[in-house]
Amino acid sequence: MGNFVSDFIIMTKPRVWVFLLITGIAGEVFALGILGSLDLIGFFYVALYIALGLMGAESLSNYFDLSIDKKMKRTMNRALPSGKMSPKVALYGGLILIVITLILAEFRSFLSFAFMATGIFDYTIIYSLLTKKKTSWNIILGAYSGGAPLLAGFYAFTSAYNLVSILLFLTIFIWTPLHIWSLSIKYRDDYAAASVPMLPVNRTTRQSMGILFPIALLAVVVTVLTGYAFRVYFPFYVGLIVFLVYLLLGISLLVSYLRALAQPDKRIMKLFVSTNIFIGVFFVFIALFSILIPFIGVAK
Repeated sequence: MGNFVSDFIIMTKPRVWVFLLITGIAGEVFALGILGSLDLIGFFYVALYIALGLMGAESLSNYFDLSIDKKMKRTMNRALPSGKMSPKVALYGGLILIVITLILAEFRSFLSFAFMATGIFDYTIIYSLLTKKKTSWNIILGAYSGGAPLLAGFYAFTSAYNLVSILLFLTIFIWTPLHIWSLSIKYRDDYAAASVPMLPVNRTTRQSMGILFPIALLAVVVTVLTGYAFRVYFPFYVGLIVFLVYLLLGISLLVSYLRALAQPDKRIMKLFVSTNIFIGVFFVFIALFSILIPFIGVAK
């Protein structure tokens, strides 16, 4: 039984969903910070159903991606394509986790339920089932699901409109194609062999990097705007530090892109890694600064 559980968790790609869980937790911490609340029971309750929903969505997505994963060298040794786990386990296990998630979310907050439900639908149905094998726009159409856990975490504690929460969502939405397409450039042949029309499959490396330029620039702009909007929760000098942190993060991402643009064959995976580091640091600082709001923040 222990081996089955561990194999199932590995099948859900924890390196993917743990990152998204971190964004959901950052949304929770931000909400609790601006509310000045220490709702630990609510915090763990929401984190639990976000984690279960992410695992369920990944499990169902793996079921839909089975035919693709069998053809790609990068994925053929995963649990489902290698035959280590039955596709029925991924299908029914994923559906059970999703149902549990939505029940738990509905008891907490309708908005949180709505963001979890639409995020799961976008990732599993819109992205994995309907568009991944048909259009280069697949990752754009699926980018909403990346930001949904953050909104689900934030709006589990409040129903009030908040500009920073929207900017956080937009950061993930814009970051997603930069992150995925940089990886797709590296594994272009793998995607082509599986007939997955990722952007770099239908474009040269130079063309793909050119398309990524406005996306990278927009990611930087939204990052800086996030820092600018977030600063208002703090006294002037602390707010200035907050703004400078996000300004430097945005600049570092742009520099990584420009280096990859100059030498794509040598630096494309460094761009991919830098996008991982960028988004991780981005949300760690969101959580850290949010924890400080009740102590040194400005009342809003």
